[in-house]
Amino acid sequence: MRRGDFARLVGTLPSLSPHQLRQLTAQVSELAERTAVRELVAQRVPHMGGCPHCGSKQFWRWRKTSAGEQRHRCHGCKKTFTALTGTPFQDLRHKDLLLANAACMKAGLSVRATAAQVGLHRNVVYRWRMRMLPPIVKHEPTVLEGVAEVDESYFRRSYKGRKRGMPRASHKRGMPAGKRGISSEQVPVVTAMSRGSRDSHITVLQSVPTTASVAAALGPALADDIVLCTDAGGIYRPMSALLGITVRQIPAGSHKLGPYHIQNVNALHSRLKRNGTYFGLFA
Repeated sequence: MRRGDFARLVGTLPSLSPHQLRQLTAQVSELAERTAVRELVAQRVPHMGGCPHCGSKQFWRWRKTSAGEQRHRCHGCKKTFTALTGTPFQDLRHKDLLLANAACMKAGLSVRATAAQVGLHRNVVYRWRMRMLPPIVKHEPTVLEGVAEVDESYFRRSYKGRKRGMPRASHKRGMPAGKRGISSEQVPVVTAMSRGSRDSHITVLQSVPTTASVAAALGPALADDIVLCTDAGGIYRPMSALLGITVRQIPAGSHKLGPYHIQNVNALHSRLKRNGTYFGLFA
């Protein structure tokens, strides 16, 4: 827009009604969010290292896509690409809503709640979520350091999405287990969480936790100088000699041992169960 046209546009703002101002604010906010997504995507081009097809570092701008994305053309293979070529998001429509979708995921909203907020169909939001999860996993920490809390918990086994071959009769979600206590209807999950950060390592076990299975699950994720805080369970007593690390066990009936406790990892398990997150078999 030319400067004169922009000045005239700004000059008309005082004459707008409150309703018109609210409409204008909503439109400007939506356009600003779309522009922010495009600018964020464009920042990836200098870090791509070269053409995603042949690796050539010589390419130039080559028009734009129908969605307004900047297209580039490689000098070597003559193929065109965008900043998202070769990523899980290259064929997505409505890319301007990716940040809004990520904000909903961060807030812990369900698929249906996210769909209502961003204005997309729930199936589209679900497919987006499945595309975003693998890149997120790549950024998870590979090694936990400092002081880590460890505990195991049991989640109701879920067969959501399984159409045939059910080992039990189908029922509504949230139904209590048919058997009392720990049984084959539940899946054991062991979680290690670094103190003072959100770094965590979650492993779904195939059977009732044992010292060997827990050590095999946690061993690669623990630093050599880590201090492991656990409950008084017998499976954790040999862990110090088995993994060569320091283990501090909270006595039975106590909530902490000096500065050591497992309240953070217990709170994490509570949030997972409260939000309806289940680990198990999915068809």
